Amino acid sequence: MPLKRAKIFFIFLIMFAIFFFTNDFGLIDIEKTAIITAVGIDKGDDSEYSVTAQIAVPEASNVSSENAKTHITGHGETVGSAIKNVGDVSGWFPNLSFCNLIILGNSIAQDNVITVLDYFTKTLRIQDSAIVVLAEKEASELIEKSTPLDNISSFALQKVLLKNPGHDKDTATVDIKSFCVGYYSYTNSSYMPFIKGQEENQKNQGGSSGSSNSGMGALGSGSSGSLGSDNGLDGKGEALFDARSTALFKNGKFVGILTPDQTFMFNAITKSVSASTVEITDVPWANGNKNFLLTIERNSPKIQLDIIDGEPVLNVSLDLYCKISDQNTDSSEHSYTKNYPLPTPVKDRATQLLTSHLDSLIQTSIETDCDFLDLKLKLYRYHHDRYSQFKDSLLSVMKYSCSVNVMGQR
Repeated sequence: MPLKRAKIFFIFLIMFAIFFFTNDFGLIDIEKTAIITAVGIDKGDDSEYSVTAQIAVPEASNVSSENAKTHITGHGETVGSAIKNVGDVSGWFPNLSFCNLIILGNSIAQDNVITVLDYFTKTLRIQDSAIVVLAEKEASELIEKSTPLDNISSFALQKVLLKNPGHDKDTATVDIKSFCVGYYSYTNSSYMPFIKGQEENQKNQGGSSGSSNSGMGALGSGSSGSLGSDNGLDGKGEALFDARSTALFKNGKFVGILTPDQTFMFNAITKSVSASTVEITDVPWANGNKNFLLTIERNSPKIQLDIIDGEPVLNVSLDLYCKISDQNTDSSEHSYTKNYPLPTPVKDRATQLLTSHLDSLIQTSIETDCDFLDLKLKLYRYHHDRYSQFKDSLLSVMKYSCSVNVMGQR
């Protein structure tokens, strides 16, 4: 028996070596493989899909080690055929294994986006953790841009969306798997970051690398109007990206926008936002109104859906433990140490401001009928006997109360 096993192993080893050295595994030549880092999907007036692939081309030399970027656009009646067309017109095999970003153009959001994303969820060529975002204009414009610090736009966007610990949790990042899970769940609701860009013209701005927040209110909460606005992305200069707004989807169709303040509150009641900062303005002070910067040490959210007297009632509460990180007073009247209670005016103003943001967040969910808080799922799990009664009207008939408690560290 041991001799028979040894013969089988020896034969298998010989066959493996033959396949390896003769390339019978059908491996693709690395010199003919296009490493795609991001894909942008748009839809033309003729219902034909246009897929722009961003390809990282390593061109290291003794002078510069910067990676060059290449954009190739393919067209097709389906997303899969458009991606295949990228390889047909270039002669390179489009490798999606390293694609971490899928950008949808605003033309895609007018229809059910799941018709586009279904291809990426079913194919094994792309990872489920790939981030999906919605561009304010065309996805191809977003891909073709560079930033002052990153030549490849997809790398710059991923830095904005996937921030390291210590940065503000101000983006509602979602991968393609989570987006589709929301679409097929009881809520039929999903969300994704809404990417705005602003032209960075160093010549006209005196070399400034900052970006203005002007135009952020062009689409208010719950807005279901046009996605496009004049943001200067039509130029050829470098651009900066703003991903603090969030696009809402109901049954795969765009229904509204969460503002940056609402996006932050959404993160605060659904995940940890420690190390994030909150600006508190117009705080009544002895010598006039002052501004403060609070750093969140930890947050404790609670979302509870109950049935009271036959009606659904939603209670959302949030406890924030903060410390003062900065203030524009004439002197440092308070310690910046961790264990220090917040002054009463600061605490009251922060509570008032954040409570209003939380209230507007829930109102946006009701107005757009987008259940991004998974309330229908809570109804199904904990009040299953009332699910059939309220499954189609939960957001419109429920009563709600929200409260934010801001406190310092003791």
